[in-house]
Amino acid sequence: MPRTLTRIVNFLALQQRGASAATVVKLMLACNDLQLANEALSEWKAEQSFSRKPRQTGAQMYFLRLQLAHLFEGLKIIDQIKSDPALLSLIGQMDVQTQESFANLEKFIPGGSKRTWIESLMGRIRSNLTFHYEESNKLITRAIADRAGRPEARLSSITRGTTAYLWHLKVADDVVDSVVVRQIWGIPRTADLRAEADKIADELHQVFLCFVDFSGEFIWKYCGD
Repeated sequence: MPRTLTRIVNFLALQQRGASAATVVKLMLACNDLQLANEALSEWKAEQSFSRKPRQTGAQMYFLRLQLAHLFEGLKIIDQIKSDPALLSLIGQMDVQTQESFANLEKFIPGGSKRTWIESLMGRIRSNLTFHYEESNKLITRAIADRAGRPEARLSSITRGTTAYLWHLKVADDVVDSVVVRQIWGIPRTADLRAEADKIADELHQVFLCFVDFSGEFIWKYCGD
C-alpha cells in the first residue's frame, strides 16, 4: 500500500540557513514540476475517451517536452549544489545510493562528461519547443518542407469544437514530432522511428529517475537537520 510521511518545515529555520535554502527550495520546485509532468504523461498514455483520443499523441509529446525542459532546468540547480560547500558536505553524510545519484547527475552539468549529449537531446527541446516557440523559424520551416515533400506525410488536419479542449490543431503536433525526432534527436529515415525514439526517451527517463532519487532524499535530509 502506498503511504506518505510528512515533515513540518519552519520558514524561520530555512531563513537561518542562508543562501543554501533558496537553492533547496528551487530543487523542491523542480521536483514538483517534474512529478506533475510525469504524472500527466502517464495519464495520457492510458486508454482515452473518444473525444480525447485524437489529442492523445500530441498530449504525450507535450508532457514529455515539458518534463525534459524542467529536468534540463533542474540540472542547473545540481550545478549550484556542487558549488555550495555546505550542501556538498550534507551530501557526504547521506546514504551511498543518494551519493551515487548525485555523482551521476554531475555528468550532465557544465563540464560533465555527458553535458554535450544532454544539451543536444534535451536542451534544444527546452529552448526551441517548450519554453520558447522556435524563434528563428528554421526548424519549423524545415519540418514543413520535409512533410510537403513526402506524399505519405503531406496531409494533416485542424479541428474546431464548441469548447476549447475539443479544438485540435494536429498540424502543429506533426511539425513538433518531425522537429524532435528528425532534427533534434537525429533519427534517420532508414531506422525504425518509434523504436529509436522510445530508446532515446528511455535514456532520458533514466536521468529523470536519477534526479528525483537524489532530490527527494537530499531535500528530506536538509529539512530534517
